[in-house]
This record gives sequence, structure tokens and C-alpha cells, in this order.
Amino acid sequence: MNRKQRRAEKRPGRPVPQGASPRVQDVLVDAVRHHQAGRLNQAERLYRQILQVDTRHADALHLLGVLARQVGRNDIAVDLIVKAIAVDGQVPAFHSNLGIALQDQGKLEEAIASYRRALAHKPDFADAHNNLGNALMEQGNLEEAVVSYRRALTHEPDFAQAHYNLGNALQYQGKLEEAVVSYERALEIKFDYVEALNNYAVLLNTQGRSVRALDMIKQSLRIKETREAKNIFISCIQHLRLIEDDSDIRIAMVRALIEPWGRPIDLARVGSEFVKLNPNIGMCVARATNGWPLQLAAQELFGASGVTTLAADPLLLAILNSALVCDVEMERFLTMARRAMLEAAATMTALDGEVGSALNFYTALAGQCFINEYVFSLTDEEIQKASDLRDSLTSALESRAQVPVLWPVAVAAYFPLGSLPLAGRLLETKWPEPLMAVLVQQILEPEKERQLRATIPRLTAIEDEVSVLVLKQYEENPYPRWVTAAPAPEAKDIVGYLRQRFPLSSFKRHGKSDRIDVLIAGCGTGQHSIEVAQKFQRAKVLAVDLSMNSLGYAKRKTQELGLTSIDYAQADLLKLGSLGRRFDVIESIGVLHHLADPLAGWRVLLSLLLPGGFMKLGLYSEVARRSIARARAVIAEQGHTATTANEIRQCRQHLMSLDQQADFGTITNSFDFFSTSTCRDLLFHAQEHCMTLSCIEGFLQENNLMLIGCEIDTAVLHAYRDRFPNDRAGTNLGQWQIFENENPVTFFGMYQFWIQKAE
Repeated sequence: MNRKQRRAEKRPGRPVPQGASPRVQDVLVDAVRHHQAGRLNQAERLYRQILQVDTRHADALHLLGVLARQVGRNDIAVDLIVKAIAVDGQVPAFHSNLGIALQDQGKLEEAIASYRRALAHKPDFADAHNNLGNALMEQGNLEEAVVSYRRALTHEPDFAQAHYNLGNALQYQGKLEEAVVSYERALEIKFDYVEALNNYAVLLNTQGRSVRALDMIKQSLRIKETREAKNIFISCIQHLRLIEDDSDIRIAMVRALIEPWGRPIDLARVGSEFVKLNPNIGMCVARATNGWPLQLAAQELFGASGVTTLAADPLLLAILNSALVCDVEMERFLTMARRAMLEAAATMTALDGEVGSALNFYTALAGQCFINEYVFSLTDEEIQKASDLRDSLTSALESRAQVPVLWPVAVAAYFPLGSLPLAGRLLETKWPEPLMAVLVQQILEPEKERQLRATIPRLTAIEDEVSVLVLKQYEENPYPRWVTAAPAPEAKDIVGYLRQRFPLSSFKRHGKSDRIDVLIAGCGTGQHSIEVAQKFQRAKVLAVDLSMNSLGYAKRKTQELGLTSIDYAQADLLKLGSLGRRFDVIESIGVLHHLADPLAGWRVLLSLLLPGGFMKLGLYSEVARRSIARARAVIAEQGHTATTANEIRQCRQHLMSLDQQADFGTITNSFDFFSTSTCRDLLFHAQEHCMTLSCIEGFLQENNLMLIGCEIDTAVLHAYRDRFPNDRAGTNLGQWQIFENENPVTFFGMYQFWIQKAE
């Protein structure tokens, strides 16, 4: 839900001040005209020209303050509007706009007082009632906010912004049907009201009416393609069970994956389901699934259309190139398709020339195998054939003989090309573009990471026994291997972000106006640190991790995005106290539970957090991971280990075969099941602890920490509020523990929550 309320700023009109000279009045009218047209530089010049003649010109002071707020200079805005009020304190718009500027500064009590002063002068001032409602909403005072919005609508029934804001407040109160009425009324008045369409879609999705929500967000996207609408599209689509093809949705999903609109992994599962709605591809997948574990020959697998249908499906190619395939049926089909490609490559000679459009599919399949770190199953015979082809390719490179186009593609689907002797010689040939993309991904990018590792400083020694074990795991399997970063969101200061994310939670303002220092403790391969650097205004990020291989990946991806605000370093979280630094914000997701003592690690992080600072943590849930504990018991009984990648492959196949009988669906539906590194992290981690919400609550109380809120899906939050309507902010961990016991997979990913340290 877009939690930004719509404020009704009194727009510059054409004031005619008492006693103004004709010349000043003409300049003011001209300034207002520029202001209304958005020519702010010209307007500012003219307002200042008036003030050179009359330093106490109330309208010029006020409007210059309005302009300053529009460009984000709230301190200046407050100062100018206060001066205008000192000259003439009877103008309601002065007090209302002062309230807006104060609210932007987080000074809610002062803002509310200003709105009330505006209303004292003009009780029917609809804008001020609306803005007062926004400030009360931000305080978490929903009931009074609703009263203010309704008063605004009493005086101005067609006030679309007030209907929209009322819908937001009612939604927070759990009065969803009333919120629907408000959103629909806002849209009747203003059919292209994008924010209303977006929040209406969120509400519908929360209610489980995802198809209707998708219709709303498609309408919003047709009007204006905003980041918010694209994010909501992903939220709506990823939980749908689609039973028929839809060209509009298909096109949008391809764009969402390629551009991208969010993390591509969020579309992986629904994207695979959508691909299977293509009749020809659906039949291919069905043949593979029904025939498993037997390996079908190419003609039997692909049918009469061959690989052409696969190569012509943009959605299939987009998924293979940008995200893990998180679908067992698709995996089994792709496993057979890879074998068919190997057979074709093994019989190909340099004289055979191009392979036509099939190359698009084959190279995308090779890219998928590299992304998932070769997690697909394979037989001894198959690996021998792949090894033989790799040897033939190596010999051709040594002799500088012409290489058939399909050889490097097929080899790349079984082994990283960068591991071949003389792999760089492949770059000397002008290959078709799809193959060049594979060479860049598997040769040039890993080489760049190796170079970057030498530039990353080591801040602490890594001596702790558990830390050494965890380091070994992530050096062998950096976690996770991702391709495309989510788009940069609209940057906010930390307080603005948290107020939008947790509008019903009360916490104190913290954060410097010039820069905030952020620590990412356990940054992995950089996805997290990049998103944080883009999310927070003026953030300087220190991102640390145990694994140099992970850090090299992270630094390469960061440089590709042109980000300069992140410093990467190797360090052990337990020794970060030696840094001699403290931070405004610390985020540590999925790290503490891999320590010998998670609470000891948490205390280290708290010692690095400034008083009043904010911390986001992610911890494994004991309740949610019971299915993983059962799976690990089965794994131990069967003698599976993670000593080699092949053992992980064999273990996965065993679990997939037991899925229905042993209730392992939660695991085999997890994104983490579908690559070697993530599966090792999920089922074979060197060190892992699980927590309960009761334990977390006790730690918060012992250390005088305030819970701001849990990062949770809106549908889950809605269900929690239905169960516990007395906790609209969702901060009662005792009640969350009851809810989780009743709904054990609620926190299957992990608990993720924000806290604030006492000042």
C-alpha cells in the first residue's frame, strides 16, 4: 500500500494585498503565474524582488515559503511562513501550509497545532481538515484522522484527495469495505487518480481478490507507469494461480523481468506457470514430467515443433536469463532439454554452421545452469559426455581450430566456461550475440570479481571456530547468485521510510540531515547493500561479510550500477567492535542465526548502534522451520552430505521424490531449493539456530529496545489484525507468537523486524 497521504497545499492564487503599490501587485501576479506553471526559478526571483522592496510583504513571504517546501527546503519554508504569519496571522492558508512544512520535518505536534489554528480562522477550510487528518494518521490516531477527513468532505464533497486519504485510514482500521467505497468515490471524481488505483489494488490483493486487483493495477499502469504501480503488479501477480493465457499480462511480465520492475526472483514461480500455458511448451513439460526419471530423446521431448517454440517464447527466455526456475516440472523439462542440447552438440562439426533461432533457447538454458550453479540432476553417462565435449573444446582452443557454435554453449550448461584452460580465446571469435552474453557471464565477469577481491580490505581477523566453518561454506557457494538488481526506489530519509512502512507505529526521530552511516553486517553478494544504498537518502554504507568470493561478486554488481556510496570489507561480525565506529542504521538479515551465540552477536551490533538509531534484523523461526528439521532428519538417515555439489543434487532429487508422502512441499516450493548455494544454505548449513518470538521479545525488553514493526506481507498483516484487532500496529510479539503457532508457515522465510535503540 502506498502510505503517503495526499496533502492539500494551498496553491498560489492571485492575492491582492491591502495597500500594495500597483507595481508590487503586478510583480506578485506575474510571480504567481510562473509559480502555477511550475517555473519555480522565475517565481522565486520575482518573490525575492518584492521582498527587496518590502521585507514584510506577507504574501511574498508565504508563497516563497511554499516554493521552498516544494523543492525540499523545509527549514527555509518554515522560517519564511512564520515571518508571513508574524505580519498577518489571520490568513488560514498561512497556518495550513506551515503545518505541511512542519509535518515534513517530523514535527507532528507543531503541525497539528498549525492546522488547528487555520481551522480556528476558517472552520470550513477543507484543505486544513484533510491535512490535519494526515498528521493525525502519522501519529497513529486513526479515529481522529477519520473524523478530520469526514469534516473535509462535509465542506467539499467532491474532494478526491480526502476520499483517498479516508480510504487509507479506513483500510488501516480494518474497515475494508468502507475503504473500498472511499477509493471508488475518489476514482469517480478523478478517474485517473493513480494513487487511489494503486491502494485500491493493494486492498483487493489483501482480501485475496487478486484478479480484480490486477485489473486495477493494469489500469494504473496504462495511465502512468510508476514504480509503485510496478511493485504492486508484482505483488498481485506472484500469488495468482493462472489457468489461461493473457497477452497483456504476459507482455507485462516480460518487461517486469527484463527491465526489471522488482527482484526477478519474485516472478520466477508464476512466470514458470505462465510459460506452461503456452500449449506447445506445456505439452513438452508434461511429457518430461510424465516420463521422469527416464530421459526422453529430443524428438520425443520437443515434439514436431522442435526447439523453435521454446526459442520464440520471450517469457521463457526472460525467466531463464534473469531468475532461478523455481518449478519442479520446469526443472525436469529443462534437465532433459540440456541433455538433448548436449547430444546435438556432440555430433556437431564446425562445418554445420549456425543453429538458427534455437541458439536463443540454448544460450538461455546455459545461463540458467550457471545461475543455479548446475543444480540439475545428471547421470554418470551424461557427465562423461559433457566432459568429453569440454575436452574437445579445450583441444580446439589450444590448436586455434574453428569451434562449432553449439560446443561452448553446451559445455557452459555443465561447467563454468571460465574454468577451462585458455577460455579467454573464446572471446577472440565474433560469435552471435546470445553466445557472447554467455561468454561475458561466465568468463569476463568472474575474472572481474577475482580482480576486485584484491582491492577489498580485511577489517578483522576471522578466528572463531564457527565463523571459519561458515566462511568455508560461502567461499565455496557465494549466496545468492543474482543477475539483475531491483530498480532504485524513491530515496527517503530513514524516518520518512519507516513512517511510510509503519504508519501506525510511534518512534522518535533520528538521523543527521547531511549523511547517515549505515552498516550492513553480512552483505553476501551485494543485493541487500545495493538496495539499502538506493533506498536511503545521503546514506554512506559499510557492507561487510566473511566471504571474499561473495564480496567480489557484490563489488562487481555495485560498480556496474555506478554506485559509489558503498564500501565493502571482509570482517567477522563478532569482532566489529574493534572498528571504533558507530552507525545510525544497522541491518543484518539472516546472519545472527549462523553464529554460535546469536544473542551475543546481537549485542555486538547494538554496541555499534548510535542512541536513537534504527536496526533491521532477520532471524529464523523455530516454528516455521519444523519442516526443514524433518527434512534434515530424512537427509541424515539417507547419509546425504554437502561435501560435493553432486551430493546436493542427489539429495534434492530424493526429496522431490518424497514430496507428496513426506510433506516436503514447503521446502520444494521454497526459492532456496532451486540452486546449489541456496539449497546448501537451506538444508546443509554449517551452523544454524532458530528463535521464537517470545525469546526475541525478552531480548528487546532486557536491552530497552522498541519494536517498530515486522516486515510482513500485507495479506498476513490483515489476517493478524483480524485475529488481534487491538494491535493495529502489529507490534505485540506475544500475540504474533499465538498467530504463528496457529499459522506455522507465516515466517517461513524468517522473522524480519525493525527496532529502535533508546536514546
